Amino acid sequence: MSRPLAVVAVAVALVVLVAGSGCRRASVAVAADPKSQPPPPPPPPLPEDPVLGAKSTAQWREHLAFEERERKLHYDRDRMKDHRAVLKILIGARARYERARSEAAITAIKARWPETVEAVRRRIDRIDHWRVNSNLLADYDAMLNELAEAYPAARIKFIAGDRAPLQALRAELDRRQKAIDAWLKEAAESEDE
Repeated sequence: MSRPLAVVAVAVALVVLVAGSGCRRASVAVAADPKSQPPPPPPPPLPEDPVLGAKSTAQWREHLAFEERERKLHYDRDRMKDHRAVLKILIGARARYERARSEAAITAIKARWPETVEAVRRRIDRIDHWRVNSNLLADYDAMLNELAEAYPAARIKFIAGDRAPLQALRAELDRRQKAIDAWLKEAAESEDE
């Protein structure tokens, strides 16, 4: 073999050797690169425990109920002046019926009842226009309804000697007033988060 031919053969062998070693490094580098590997399969799902799931759901519902109660307490606390005004109007109306000693006096008080209802409705509208935030509006409505018709009729019967209907209404209004007072006390004592 001639020398130039030998040099060319060695050069070609070196090029093949360098090219081959570069390919192996690239393939080793590709295999070592974690980004190029497929992701591992996801772990199997955990088995569900229906008892613990129900317990967790119940705890969550209890928490939501607590949060809603706190929200309503804070809402009513911020409107305490209007709540006190509504309660004062309702208690005053009931006291007027109680002081009446004749059917004519009760009828006269009942004739002015629409003014009382309007005053209470204005205050209720100031408290909660959409009627979704205050905890006391149902009690106010019930007291208004009882004082509008049932209470004056029972008071007239009471004067005539039939005491049972008025005593039942007194107990109902006392129960509602006690519940309202308890809620307003709790609202006044509630703290911000």
